[in-house]
Amino acid sequence: MARAWAVGAAAAVFAFLLYESALAWVSTTEADLLIPLFLLLSYVGIGTASGHAAVSLSGDTRRAWPAVVVVATVGALLLGWGHDAEQLHPALAALPAALGGGACTAVGGWLGLVLPNVHRAAAPASVLAQLKTVELRAGRAGSSASPTGRHHQRGAPAPEPADGPDILEFGAP
Repeated sequence: MARAWAVGAAAAVFAFLLYESALAWVSTTEADLLIPLFLLLSYVGIGTASGHAAVSLSGDTRRAWPAVVVVATVGALLLGWGHDAEQLHPALAALPAALGGGACTAVGGWLGLVLPNVHRAAAPASVLAQLKTVELRAGRAGSSASPTGRHHQRGAPAPEPADGPDILEFGAP
């Protein structure tokens, strides 16, 4: 879980840099709706990236949630009560702006956690070794029918390995 907290902290720094960029953009142009919407959409992207990276580094969705919590909290605090935040939402109070920023970041983070992640192998070997694995093997197709119409199994079932993956057999009994 420490990797997820680190990913969340790095994403929070990136969220802060985007916030500062949006403030600089507002100070050079007239305040309009485009800049806050761009920032909210960027926060969705930051949430998604942090959730995806945390799953990649921790190897499991259940260990990756702290990254999303950190970045969503920082996004909400920045948009609601960050310095000069009222420039980004002049017609909106601080609490609704904070809720909007946190919600957009959290939705993005949720997407990053639940979308398929083919990069889970980026997790260190020590993390991957702790995960439960399952091996799929085809079932025995060599069973035959007796003259009475009942099926019987040839041979005893294979013994389970003492310290290995769970084996799920499928196919004809």
